[in-house]
Amino acid sequence: MVGIALVADRNTATSFKLAGLKAVYGVATANEAEKCIRELSEEPDVAIILVTQRVVNEIYGTIEKIIERKYPLIIPIPSTEGPVEMKTDLIVELIRRKAGIEVKL
Repeated sequence: MVGIALVADRNTATSFKLAGLKAVYGVATANEAEKCIRELSEEPDVAIILVTQRVVNEIYGTIEKIIERKYPLIIPIPSTEGPVEMKTDLIVELIRRKAGIEVKL
């Protein structure tokens, strides 16, 4: 069982591999990221997909379709280059959709 997977730029992916995460996918383009996330979202063993903020911003349409499902949970994380301003706060959106609660940060 994989449980957690990461889709990120190659530098961030290398850092997570060194930290011991097994399911790590380094991508260079938005198309690669979109394909990888779609495939991971169909895997029954993947419950959480960590995705760098930059990738989330680049393929938000795809991410938005996947977060409609119960699993996998997609969690945006900063890359090794630092945080990026998000188009929308994915965690707040998830809480609103799943729990019906409006969160103000």
